[in-house]
This record gives sequence, structure tokens and C-alpha cells, in this order.
Amino acid sequence: MVDFLYTAGKGLNELIDKPEYVMINILALIFLLFFAYRAAKRFNFTSYGRIFYLLFLTIIFIAGARLFYILFYPEHEWFRMFEPVLYGFSLFGGLLFATVILVATAGIKNLPPGEWLDINTPGLMGYAAISKIGCHINGCCFGTPTLMPWGIPYTEGSRAYQYYIVDALKNLDFQKWQVYSDLIHPVQLYESILAFLLLIIAMVLLKRKVMPGSVFLMAAGFYSLGRLGLFYLRAAPDGAPLYHFFPWLYLAISVISLGILLIKLMKANELSI
Repeated sequence: MVDFLYTAGKGLNELIDKPEYVMINILALIFLLFFAYRAAKRFNFTSYGRIFYLLFLTIIFIAGARLFYILFYPEHEWFRMFEPVLYGFSLFGGLLFATVILVATAGIKNLPPGEWLDINTPGLMGYAAISKIGCHINGCCFGTPTLMPWGIPYTEGSRAYQYYIVDALKNLDFQKWQVYSDLIHPVQLYESILAFLLLIIAMVLLKRKVMPGSVFLMAAGFYSLGRLGLFYLRAAPDGAPLYHFFPWLYLAISVISLGILLIKLMKANELSI
């Protein structure tokens, strides 16, 4: 009980120290739930059904984000799964678990899966676009050194400073990078821009009433492909051996999503001839 209260106090301090980071993530969650609510309303969920669905989606999203952090990052203590703190989450885990819930909901409610996933896609991409701005402000998920003119500096006391200066001086034998610079890739903003572009494309395609499922498959494929590329521009956390399984996950999802999309487009083209 004492440990729980201590951890809760740390979470409260995080809220006080970094209110902008917390508010941006709350805004991202609202964006996700707004599109989830619209989808539930469009498919005639009852009022209680919508409330239950939104609450369950929120819980599973947060649980997935925390679970992926525990699995793929340095801290593998399972008791941290329920820590009341505002850090220690993996965005991709949250998005993946949210997608599982969307698919399960379509099966349980007997909804058209393609159309159901499509209408929820802007919410997923919007969450990614907004939350990554929060990561940039917070200084987490930072990039590798770069000589590019758009590289950003890191300040003394920041997480990047701790990683590249303090810890690097302690571990010069194995801390190696392609270039040495006081500028780093703003990978959080790269990902935010990618997700924002996919959000816009998804909205345009939805208005054009394209083939059901194609909007979701397009977004899932290209977002995962983008994450695969950005993986190699992001600083790898120390002591996280499973972290390097992420590229295989990104590659698998992108190949499956874009492969299914290509097959669907080819079949649709054959029918139109």
C-alpha cells in the first residue's frame, strides 16, 4: 500500500511538472474516442453500448500501451503494469490492442469489418499524430545524432543529454553511432507528420466512399512501414533486448496490410473489366 501511494505521488508530480505533456495525450485520447463514438453511433449502438464500448476501448488501449512497454523496453517487472504513473507506455502497443478490440467488436456485433475499421482509422492516426507532439515536448522517444540542418539540439538535463552525454561517457566501449553531433533527429515529429498525412488521406478516401477496408489497410501498412524506417533513426533504450523485435513486427504488419490491400484492389479491378 505504501509503495502504491508513493508511486501515485510520482504520477501526481509528473502531472504537475509536465502538464502540457499530459494535456496533449488527453487531447489525443479525446480525438480517438470522438471517432469511436461516431462509429458506434453510425452503427446504432445503444447509449449504454456506446459508453461501455468507449470505456472498454480506453482501458484496452492503455493496457496495450503499458504491456508493450514492459515487454519491449528495459523494465520487465510485471507489477508495473498497474502503476498509476503517466509514463512507461508504447504507442504502437496501444494502437495494436485498439485494433484488436475493433476487430472483436465487429465480430460480436456482426458489423461489416472493412467499413467499421475504416471509419475508426482517422481516430487511430489522429491519436498517433497528436501524442507524438507530446513526446517531442516531453523529450522522450528521441532520435539519433544527425548532421542534417533540421536536427534539433538537446538541453542539459534532458533525457537525450543523459543518454548521449552522461551515460555515453560511462560506456564509451559500446556506445557507438554513425555520426557524432549535438543535434538529433526529431523522430517524434517525423512520426507525427506521417500520421497526420495518413489522417488526411483517410478522411479524403472516406468521403470518396472507396472499397471497404482499404482505408484501414492503407493506413496500417504505411504507418507500420514508416515506423520501420524511423526505428533506425531512434535511440535504442539500454538494456532492452526485445526492443529489436519491433522491426520484424512493423515489417509483418506492413506486408500483411499492404498485401491484402493489393489483392483486394486486383480483384476489384478484375470485376470492373
